[in-house]
Amino acid sequence: MEKQPMIQMKHIVKEFPGVKALTDVNLEFYAGEVHALLGENGAGKSTLIKIISGVYKKDSGEMIYEGKTCNFDNAKQALDSGISVIHQELSVIPDLTVAENIYLGREPKQKNGFLDKTRMKKESQDILSMLGLKIKPNDLVKKLSAAEKQMVEIARAISQNARVVIMDEPTSSISEQEVEALFRIIKKLKEEKVAIIYISHRLKELFTIADKVSILRDGCYIKTVPMQDIDEKGLVSLMVGREIKTYIDRSGKTIEKPVLELIKVSRNKAFQNVSIEVGQGEIVGIAGLIGAGRTEVLRGIFGAEPFEDGIMKLYQKEVRIEQPMQAIERGIGLVPEDRRMQGVMLKKSVKDNITLPSVKKKTKMGFVDVNWENKSSEEYIQKLKIKTPGSNTVSKNLSGGNQQKIVIAKWLLAGSKILLLDEPTRGIDVGAKFEIYTLMNQFTKDGGSILVVSSELPELLGICDRIYVMCEGRITGCLDNHELTEEVIMHLASTAVS
Repeated sequence: MEKQPMIQMKHIVKEFPGVKALTDVNLEFYAGEVHALLGENGAGKSTLIKIISGVYKKDSGEMIYEGKTCNFDNAKQALDSGISVIHQELSVIPDLTVAENIYLGREPKQKNGFLDKTRMKKESQDILSMLGLKIKPNDLVKKLSAAEKQMVEIARAISQNARVVIMDEPTSSISEQEVEALFRIIKKLKEEKVAIIYISHRLKELFTIADKVSILRDGCYIKTVPMQDIDEKGLVSLMVGREIKTYIDRSGKTIEKPVLELIKVSRNKAFQNVSIEVGQGEIVGIAGLIGAGRTEVLRGIFGAEPFEDGIMKLYQKEVRIEQPMQAIERGIGLVPEDRRMQGVMLKKSVKDNITLPSVKKKTKMGFVDVNWENKSSEEYIQKLKIKTPGSNTVSKNLSGGNQQKIVIAKWLLAGSKILLLDEPTRGIDVGAKFEIYTLMNQFTKDGGSILVVSSELPELLGICDRIYVMCEGRITGCLDNHELTEEVIMHLASTAVS
């Protein structure tokens, strides 16, 4: 007897004003399989999973779930029917405990109607133990790292006994060890005959975890292939429909006088005695595992979490930066790790975001120079090739890659000469990544300097002149790019300084 798909999407069409998001898409997802969904930002992946999970209604076509035609009116109906989504943007409630987040809206009750906290705690602990996590059911979520919050999302989905689990960039902010734990859980879900729809821009991990992959491009279905029948180059070609470079060419620079210098800087328990130099025109990387202190060092330079000890120099002069405005005035810009929470004002327009750090200089008697605002934002939309209907478009409607370009644009307009980039290509497709790399390269050719943190080792090796490695808050090595391999970096990243 022929195996029946868990979900069939037949001739799916979805349009938004001025945009055809999906055009005649046909796809099948099977129980006990990890089915990767691949495509550039704007290819239609998010729209498709929102239709499957009841967030959007299709304009035409048919969705068949477990052999029956279905039309979900909302996400709760889909969830109640066994379709669970782990979103890229975290939806945990910071002031609740881990257990309360896992069972949010489905809290177990005693016979008298009161909350059964004992059962909720026990069942939460069972799931956390299965995931191999050290966090506890009673831990407050606001005290967890981004990686741990992501795992709470995964625990919540597992607790719902879903028959279909949609994972949208589930590994984007978790460590290698946590990725391995996640993959173990995915394999268990496969054994339980759960259908898993897996979205990721990390192509290499698809070959580890996925059984097959379907590619969308510009809202159209392109192809479905078993993972063993394709390589990374083939995936990229199907995604973008053109040949694309992966990284930029860096000739390697000889540092003369550093424009940014940290001398044995420390902050609390986050990092100790960190010394880093960045020369003019350099791209310098910081590698390390999650929790190594990399983000905290960037925030220290920017004045968001000031250094408590040590010396910081800009252009060979000692400076003390205790708040971000002081850093901005000295030509430093920070592109934060979580662009949606800290980098972009999602409800504001593209124009408002780009001009934000500079608008004070162009305000007289409380009035903003509107002509300057319009001209400047349009200039950087063109210069950075930001894909948007216009400068007044609300930023949340743009893809991740274009949101990241907005953050970079605002610092370029502000005249920044030093950029601090924290995971600059997280959750961005391969085409948009190369556009970001090209912007970085041009910025340094124009005399700017970049200090970049990334958890993707091939990325650091592909774009940096030199790379520092951190472990447990300390620098464990600094080598020129040509001296480094992924193996050397991983060894240094897991070797603490005694």
